[in-house]
Amino acid sequence: MATRGVRDGPWTDLDAELVGRATRDAARLARESARHSPGTVVLGRPLAELEALMAELGEPRYRAAQLRTAVLSGARALEEVATLPRALRARLREAGVRTGRSRVHGRRQAADGTIKLLLQLADGRVVESVGIPSRDGRRLTACVSSQVGCPMRCTFCATGKGGFARNLLPHEIVDQVLAVGEAVHASPDGPRRVSHVVFMGMGEPLLNLPSVVEALRLLREELGLGGRALTLSTVGVPGALRQLAARRLQATLAVSLHAPTQELRERIVPSARAYPLDALMHDCDRYFAYDWVKGCRVVWL
Repeated sequence: MATRGVRDGPWTDLDAELVGRATRDAARLARESARHSPGTVVLGRPLAELEALMAELGEPRYRAAQLRTAVLSGARALEEVATLPRALRARLREAGVRTGRSRVHGRRQAADGTIKLLLQLADGRVVESVGIPSRDGRRLTACVSSQVGCPMRCTFCATGKGGFARNLLPHEIVDQVLAVGEAVHASPDGPRRVSHVVFMGMGEPLLNLPSVVEALRLLREELGLGGRALTLSTVGVPGALRQLAARRLQATLAVSLHAPTQELRERIVPSARAYPLDALMHDCDRYFAYDWVKGCRVVWL
């Protein structure tokens, strides 16, 4: 169950414990994901693991590529993978294999073409994703969530008022990008390709670093998005920027300051008490100094 909603008042030890819970949850999910049997979730699985799964079932290797391509092309359930024989689909279901795609629980579209999606995860929880097309129709930005809820208690953000439930898995993040592309159509012929992804939806991405880093890898390798097309937004998590730098991740870093002084920032972003503005700016400078970050930016919001 999610924790209680946002409380008024200063950042406390209880808040710090909730943030610690999110970090521990991220590490636990990463360990459990590594222990899962190959092919349990198709989305995000390496092709070699899917091929191994097919071999166990006595099927030719090319069936793995057919399955993977179908899921990336919009198949939300095994029943929709028309390239696989019906008998094989039934055996995959019996083996506990699922696509990893979430159900579209709700959809709203604004006059400018922006679309908000509510996606229902396998455990029944719901996250928000937004598709933002450019006016000229050349770009489509997917704004994705990294957590169900958020423990950071920023006063301007509605997400934290519902409390924190859990971190998202890598495939649950990538699925949002696919869903946005399927929801925003450039023409009646098919889904429009997402050109940019911003982690500015529900949750604090740097509290779910293992899943976020793996999702970014999948976005690059599976969907062909470059580092300049990927943006991580954060209000600042102590130590997280150093961890991010150690992973040599190429993505634009958007740091949400929201105030020019530490005193004002603590009122707007209570967690700033645990991460003073001077320390945050120092870590941003160190992150930007890495040679491999060149070509990507650090921006302040």
